Amino acid sequence: MPERANVFLTPGAQKSIEEAERRGETVRVTTDRPDARRPVQKKMPPKDASPKRNGGASNKAAQNKKRENAPPPSLAGAIFAEVRDRIKGLYFSLQLSTEDIIMALICAALIIVVAALQTTFFVRFAPFGRVPDLMLVFVIGMGVSKGEKWGTVSGLAGAFVIQALGSFSDVPEVLSLLYMPAGCATGLLSKYYFRHTLPVNAAYVACASLLRSIVTTLCAVSAVQATAGEIILHIALPEFFSTLIVSPIPFLAAWLSFKHFNKTRAERTEAGIQG
Repeated sequence: MPERANVFLTPGAQKSIEEAERRGETVRVTTDRPDARRPVQKKMPPKDASPKRNGGASNKAAQNKKRENAPPPSLAGAIFAEVRDRIKGLYFSLQLSTEDIIMALICAALIIVVAALQTTFFVRFAPFGRVPDLMLVFVIGMGVSKGEKWGTVSGLAGAFVIQALGSFSDVPEVLSLLYMPAGCATGLLSKYYFRHTLPVNAAYVACASLLRSIVTTLCAVSAVQATAGEIILHIALPEFFSTLIVSPIPFLAAWLSFKHFNKTRAERTEAGIQG
C-alpha cells in the first residue's frame, strides 16, 4: 500500500501518483515538512483539571451573577422572609431542647408530688413524731443524677414550693433555703470528686440531714421556749432520723425518673433495637 502524509502536491505530481497506482506500483512521497514526518499529538489537559470542579465553579458564578442582576425585594417580601427565618430558627431550637423541656416538666411534677407528701401525708404519719424533709433528699438526688445545674434549680424551685405550702414545723421556713446550696454542692461533688455509689449517696443524705438538724436547733433556740438539750433531744434528733428513714423514697424517685436521660444517644438506640 502506498504510504501517504498530509501534504499538498502539485497537479503534475498528483497525476503521476495516480498513474503509478493504476499500474500497481508502490509510491513513496518524501517531503521536508516536519509536520508530515511525525504524527500530530493532541494536547492533553493537565492532571489537576477537573471538569466537575470547573462546572461547579461556572454554576456558582452564574448563580452569583443571577443574584446580582435580581431586583431588590419589596418591603413586604423582606418582612415575610425575616419572619419566616425567625420561625424556622425557633422551631430548630425547640427541637434541640426538647429533651431539656421534658426533663424540666418531669422535675416540676416531682417537686409538686414531694412537696405534697411532705406537707400532707407525713404530717399525720411522721416517723419519730417529726416531719421528714423529703424535699432536701430529692434535691440531693437531682444533684447526683443531673449535676450541679439541675440540683441548684430544683433546690430553688423546691424552696419556693415548700414556702408556699407551709412546712408545718415549729421552726421558721427559712430552712428551705438550704435546698439550693445542698443541690449545687452535691452535684459538684458527684461530678468531679466522688463516684455514684450507695455509700457515697448515703453520706450525702446523712450530711445534709445533719446540717438541717443543726440549723433547726439554732433557729429553735430563739423560737421555742426550751433549753438546747431539749431542742436537740425532742426536735433535732427526731427530725434527723425521720429524714434518714424516708430518704430512699425521694432519692429513688429522682434517680429513676432521669435514668433514661443519663444514657448517651448511642446507648438508647442500641437498647431500642435490642428491645
